[in-house]
Amino acid sequence: MVQSTRRIAATRSFASSAYRQKSALVTGAVQGLGEAIARRLADDGYKVVIADVQDGQPLADEIKGEFVKTDVADPKQVQAAVAHVVAAYGSLDALVNNAGVVGSEALLGDYDIEEWRRIIDINLNGVFYGLKYGLKQMLRQETGGSIVNMSSTAGFRGLINLGPYTAAKFAIRGITRAAAVEYGNNNIRVNAIAPTGCETPMVKNFIEQSPDPALSHSSLTGYHAIPALPQARDVADACSFLLSDQARYITGHTLPVDAGALCRIANAPERFN
Repeated sequence: MVQSTRRIAATRSFASSAYRQKSALVTGAVQGLGEAIARRLADDGYKVVIADVQDGQPLADEIKGEFVKTDVADPKQVQAAVAHVVAAYGSLDALVNNAGVVGSEALLGDYDIEEWRRIIDINLNGVFYGLKYGLKQMLRQETGGSIVNMSSTAGFRGLINLGPYTAAKFAIRGITRAAAVEYGNNNIRVNAIAPTGCETPMVKNFIEQSPDPALSHSSLTGYHAIPALPQARDVADACSFLLSDQARYITGHTLPVDAGALCRIANAPERFN
């Protein structure tokens, strides 16, 4: 466990940070949940750096932030993205490890090994790299910082044909708790969000590429107590809260934004037969 020599009271630390402009790094922020989060944080007053393999400069210009091309599966690129934020704004106050992909659908026994590695590299190792370099930077700051990792309702239950995605999202919940207990002494909070399927380009593509798109859509909404797909802004609102001073005593938790999906029985036979 990290030993802190600056046990600043949380209330004093967060109160002092409320009166200065903060910076945020959001990975996978060009579209979908990441874009909604970047826009919301900009509205909250953050100076936002967008890190993505796709071109994020137009969005960065629109929200008056910055863009750094980043493949989160490459630790050196993630390290460079964190350094970019600090060089531009002097600190890293908020980090959102959002980048992720669903991957192809197949039973575990049939899953391609290289595809497995690709999904784990992006969805899990990318979060680890963000934590590794983000936490190191936040340790240097008296004000600490706050981190949100993107898990999923798939991180609470098995999903058919999505083995590596499910494994990564479960692991993100674990690494979130590990980081929270290791760095809580240093005014650093680490939480996660577990969205259900939302109306994003990634989910739309997943539905369209599935063997039966109509069944996939009805299966997604059929999981929910509220029979609809949440919007990306709903996840962005949750992220904004967890990063804010209103959540100053919340750490190590995974917040579902799931329309009540986890209240329902998962993988009901009638959904797949």
